[in-house]
Amino acid sequence: MREIISKEPWWAMPPQPGQDESELEWGWLVHYSEGEPRFEFVRERPTDSEIRNRKSCRITPSAE
Repeated sequence: MREIISKEPWWAMPPQPGQDESELEWGWLVHYSEGEPRFEFVRERPTDSEIRNRKSCRITPSAE
């Protein structure tokens, strides 16, 4: 049986240097448990609040 293990806001493509989060295409990275665990990107935009409060997929400042 296919069950969702986790679902997190995630970008479709990693940002370019200096690109703002608001310019990115967002969706959900869904982790399923069915046989071998697998991930699927669902192109359904999370709310701005869900994007701001996400735990993963962070843009880290570059060391300059």
